[in-house]
Amino acid sequence: MSRAAKRKPVTIDEIESFLDLVARLMGKFPRQAELMTPIWRALERERDKRVETNTILAAAQARLARSPNHTMD
Repeated sequence: MSRAAKRKPVTIDEIESFLDLVARLMGKFPRQAELMTPIWRALERERDKRVETNTILAAAQARLARSPNHTMD
């Protein structure tokens, strides 16, 4: 098994921490801040995808819990 296969997915909190880091770098280096916008956008997209996935999984669990036939066959 490769190291990548063993690695846990990055969490939303970790992505938020990286956004904080990029924001600090943008503030510290304002002349280069525009160069960091692709990184910012990528982090936001990844965060938004993970939030959406978590929302969908929670909705599916809620639907399953209230379903009269909630056995997994």
